[in-house]
Amino acid sequence: MRGAVDTFRASVASPPELNVKRDDVMARPRYQLRLDSPFGAAVMVLGRVTGSEEYWVTSSRQVFVIEHGLIRRSAGFPENLEGTRFIAESGQSPDPFVAGLHRIGTDTYSTREVDWMPGYRYGVRIRSRFQRVGIEEHEILGERRSLLHIDEHLRGEGTGFEATNRYWVDPQDGFVFISEQSLFPGLSVRLTQLRPRREASR
Repeated sequence: MRGAVDTFRASVASPPELNVKRDDVMARPRYQLRLDSPFGAAVMVLGRVTGSEEYWVTSSRQVFVIEHGLIRRSAGFPENLEGTRFIAESGQSPDPFVAGLHRIGTDTYSTREVDWMPGYRYGVRIRSRFQRVGIEEHEILGERRSLLHIDEHLRGEGTGFEATNRYWVDPQDGFVFISEQSLFPGLSVRLTQLRPRREASR
């Protein structure tokens, strides 16, 4: 796996540049995505799939568990997202990512509980409001795509945590090609699908 990824360097002050070329990506048999974070940049590869959960890993063993485009758990960082559970409250979507973000309307609301470690901050309730921004053009490895931009405005109850997640999805089936996600206070990451594993169209 080391040969399929670039080393993840924990350098907050000066994140290293990462040059990813289409030919290099296509020459490798694994599914790949690009990770950009305050610690630097890396190419993650898909290690395994369990049900609808995808386990993506860097060569230095940072791991994201991604389901329907949303990071549900992380490992290998100074702080980690230990778990994510959506709550079906009255009038809210139980898990808008399962149905596909391309299906939601502006001002769709949802609630989830997350667990943050260290500190044993379990069951932190996050309320979110989704907003359709519109179609935008993006280029990934030289290929232009027209993607639907969705914003998710997050607010953590009793924590002071507020953030905006951004997703750029295929308007036909909701596949998340690019996202900017805040895992917890102080850590936001950007993911770009380079060689995606796409589910069947919804």
